Amino acid sequence: MKFILLLLICFFNCLLVKGQVLQISGTVVNTDTKSILLMKPNQDTRFDSILKIPVKDGKFYYKTILKNTEVVNLAFAESVEKGAYRPMPLFLENEKIDLTIYPEDDFDKNIVKGGKLNAQYAKFKQSIESKFNNRLKPLQDSLKVLFEKDEYLSDKMKAFHVELSKAESQDVKIVIYKKIDDFRKVGPNLSPKAQILEDKLKLIYDDQKKFKQEYIENNPTIVSYSFLLEDLIFNKETIDIELAQHSFQILSKANSNHPYNELASNLINANRNIKIKKKYIDFSAPDLNGNIINLSNKIKGKVALLDLWATWCGPCIAKSRTMIPLYNEFKDKGFTIIGVAGEFKNTDNLVKRLEKEKWPWLNLVELDRKNAIWVKYGVNGGGGGIFLIDEKGNIIAEDPTAEEVRKELESRLN
Repeated sequence: MKFILLLLICFFNCLLVKGQVLQISGTVVNTDTKSILLMKPNQDTRFDSILKIPVKDGKFYYKTILKNTEVVNLAFAESVEKGAYRPMPLFLENEKIDLTIYPEDDFDKNIVKGGKLNAQYAKFKQSIESKFNNRLKPLQDSLKVLFEKDEYLSDKMKAFHVELSKAESQDVKIVIYKKIDDFRKVGPNLSPKAQILEDKLKLIYDDQKKFKQEYIENNPTIVSYSFLLEDLIFNKETIDIELAQHSFQILSKANSNHPYNELASNLINANRNIKIKKKYIDFSAPDLNGNIINLSNKIKGKVALLDLWATWCGPCIAKSRTMIPLYNEFKDKGFTIIGVAGEFKNTDNLVKRLEKEKWPWLNLVELDRKNAIWVKYGVNGGGGGIFLIDEKGNIIAEDPTAEEVRKELESRLN
C-alpha cells in the first residue's frame, strides 16, 4: 500500500514538473475572507459539493490534475452563504494560474495571470466592453434613477407586488405569483419611461448577441462553451434555441467527449421540448425502496400530474398539498400523480417529510441529480415544477394551479 502511495506521489510530482497540473495560487487584497469557492456550471450552492479553497493571511493555494478544461465562477464563501455574491469567471486548465482578488465591489480590478483560456477570455471581455459600454451606460444609469424613484414598474405591477408583500400564507402567495406571471404576458409591466429605455437597451443587447455569436463560431473553445451554457441556464426564456443548437453543434464537435456536451444537450432538449403541446420526456428513477420506476409505465393512457419538488422548497410543498383533493376525487377515473423529490446526499429529510404529508401518490427520488431530471425538464435553477400531461403524453399545462387542473380533469374525465 505504501509503495502504491509513493508511486502516486512520484507520478503527481512528475506531472508538476512537466506543467501538467492545475496550480492556483493567489492573494486576497483588502478583505478578510476565509475561503473562496469555485462553482461549476449548473451547481446549486445550497447543496452541491463545491470546491472550497482556504485563505490564510491573505494567501491561498490549490493543485490538482484536471481531466478536462472547464469554467468555474469564483466567489467569496461568506458572500455565497449569505445568498448575495458577485462571481468572477475563471478558466481552469493544467497550468499555473496566479490570482489577485479584490473585494466584490472592486472585482473589475481582479488580476488573472496564467492559462491560455483566461487570456482568451480577457481579450474577449476587453473587446466587447470597448464596443458596447459607452452605449449601455447612459441607459443603465437612467434606469437606476427610475428604480430609486420607484418609477420603474407600471402601477398595476406595483399593486401586485404590494399584494404579495401583504400575503400571510404561502398558499395565498402562489395565487399572486400566478397573477404576476399571467400579467407579464399581457402587460404593461413597466412604466412608459422604463419601457422606452428598455427598448433601447434591447437593441444594444441584440447587437451584443450577434457579436458573441460570431465569436463562438470563430473560436469554439471552452470560453465560447461557457457563453452557451450561461445562456441556456440563465436566459432560457429569451434564448434563440435554434441558434443555440447551431452553436452546440460547433462546440461539441470542437470539444468531443467533454462533459459539457451532455449538459448542453439536456438543456437544449428541455428548452425545445418542455412546452405546451409537446411530448413529455420519459425517465427512470428509484422509489425509497430502491426499485427503479419508469415514468411512462406509470402514466400511460392516463391524465398525469408530474410533480417535481424538494423537501427544502416551501412553495413546492404548499402547491403539492393543494392537489390532494383532486387526486382523491379523480384517481379512479384515469388520473394519477407522480412525485419526484430532488434531494442531496441522502433521503433522511424526504422520509420525514413524506411521513408528515402522507401524500397518497407515488413519490420517486432524484438523489444528487443522478438522472438529470431537473435539467431535462428545464427547472434546474429552482426547487421544482409541475407538469400536467394528457392521455396521449402531451404536456397541456406548466405549473398549473389546483383550479386549472380541476378544469382539465372535469372536461376530460367526467
